[in-house]
Amino acid sequence: MKFSLDNIDGRLVGIARLEGRLDARNSKPFQKTFLEWLEKTPLLVFDCTLLEFIDTSGLGAIVGCLRKALEKEGDLRLAGLNDKVSMVFEMTQAKRLFSIFANQSDAASSFAGEPNPGTA
Repeated sequence: MKFSLDNIDGRLVGIARLEGRLDARNSKPFQKTFLEWLEKTPLLVFDCTLLEFIDTSGLGAIVGCLRKALEKEGDLRLAGLNDKVSMVFEMTQAKRLFSIFANQSDAASSFAGEPNPGTA
């Protein structure tokens, strides 16, 4: 996983590029890493372009990340879901919880024009 920070219209947005698998084996360490990212900014994008597989543990981890971001008055947006990953979100109806974009750039740009977290 790679993490970077972008300044989008005066807002610090964290971009996490998820790769490979997100499953029962690595979902707990993933959530711990997410908390480190959340300390930097509550506005986050998970770029799933290179995410090849997700199971229910991985899905639960991502939903947990969304909950933590919302607790910090932020948000988590998803981008680049391939057919396999998208199907998991669709079948579980978790797709309704997230703003999902075709690519990371569109997801990050979607934060433009919104109030900064904690200032609204």
